[in-house]
Amino acid sequence: MVIKIKRILIYIINLLIVLSILTSCTTTPKQVVEPIKNKTGKVTLKCVIPFDDEKKKDAFKDFETDVKSEFPDYDIKLDFIKGDVNAYNTKIKVMMFSDTPPDIFYSGDENFTEELYSEKNIQPLEKKLDAMDYWNLVIPSAKLVGNTGHIYAVPIDEVYYNVMLLNTDLFYHNNVKIPESFEELKSAVEEFKGKNITPIALGGKDGLSAYNMIESFAGTMDNEITSKIINGKTSFSGDTFKQATTSVKQLIELGAFPEKTETVSDEEAGDLFYASKAAIYCTSSDKLNTAYTKLKGKIAVLYYPNPSKLEQITPINIVSGGAKKDSGLLVSASTSYPTESAKLAVEMSKYYNKYLYEKQGDDSILYNSDKMKWNASEIKYPLISELMSNAKQENTVNPGLFEDNLSSDKEKSIEEASTEFMTGILPVSDYLKELDIVMKLK
Repeated sequence: MVIKIKRILIYIINLLIVLSILTSCTTTPKQVVEPIKNKTGKVTLKCVIPFDDEKKKDAFKDFETDVKSEFPDYDIKLDFIKGDVNAYNTKIKVMMFSDTPPDIFYSGDENFTEELYSEKNIQPLEKKLDAMDYWNLVIPSAKLVGNTGHIYAVPIDEVYYNVMLLNTDLFYHNNVKIPESFEELKSAVEEFKGKNITPIALGGKDGLSAYNMIESFAGTMDNEITSKIINGKTSFSGDTFKQATTSVKQLIELGAFPEKTETVSDEEAGDLFYASKAAIYCTSSDKLNTAYTKLKGKIAVLYYPNPSKLEQITPINIVSGGAKKDSGLLVSASTSYPTESAKLAVEMSKYYNKYLYEKQGDDSILYNSDKMKWNASEIKYPLISELMSNAKQENTVNPGLFEDNLSSDKEKSIEEASTEFMTGILPVSDYLKELDIVMKLK
């Protein structure tokens, strides 16, 4: 009997220990941590960004010193974390549960940001950014409201758009008119096909390039089409995407793309274009500088033409892509200085974009350089400047579906369906229905 009682007591004690441990391991990080002060009595604001991002590492090497004039009463501490995206995200979560969590940290992963705000680990920033008149400094398409109706990230990264690049030398020497409409694009395809030159280089291997091409045609007819699909106001099977997909089908039937496009990667499509074996290259604007260098400036940007036969009622030069939703600098829910942290995040974003513009000669920035009064670099790529000048205008950008608007599983399903469409396995209607099914998945 005594032995039995001892066993019961031991069991109760062990149970209490386990419960104590479980209680201490809460999924919520520390709430409003006491501010850290250095020897001078200044409050420390801690920022964290990825070490493996070489461009950011170089850009921010002098940030702690340069930012002192903007934050004289604070000690700014910038930490770099090594590792790939998964390793970085894991380390951020560990830091948030530590005694010295970061006030600001970078997230380039929309799914990671979503996980953080669903657990209330980061702060919504729209009111703070409005108070700073922040949106007046950036291009219109930089303002992306998340699924919750909030903005959780100060955008920082370069912005890229889906474009067609043209080898102007091939057009000139083959006496082919640079197309200004979809009908003229089809005529150019037929002329280059007849001369045994690949009309359009496209990497169809992962399906992403194929989808981006279809989305870009759709955007010329409605620069809000992607947002409408995400918000359930229309579907892929609606008239806009149906017209866009039908137009791509017409190009396929004309033999516009390399044989066995589904086996061609975007890199291989680029090599075809750089070797002057393809007249047009459907790609992202981040390839512009490379193309400009390799073809010695003999390239041009062709904005996707509107394939609709209806009268053009929207701006001609509409591009798809742009800033990534819920990607950028986040402010921790545990910071004791949320307003100052938001201001610091904005300063970091401006600092990085100024570095891109002045030191790298890269116009693919979020900010309106005219308003920022930054000094243009001697390294200039005119086509990027022209493209970004267009993107500064209202209603010229259709936010891309793949700009962190989908889960990785949905992205993969859309890519696979797009590859099947390009190979002829899925006809237009079945392809669009497949995309609609994907969008309904949780």
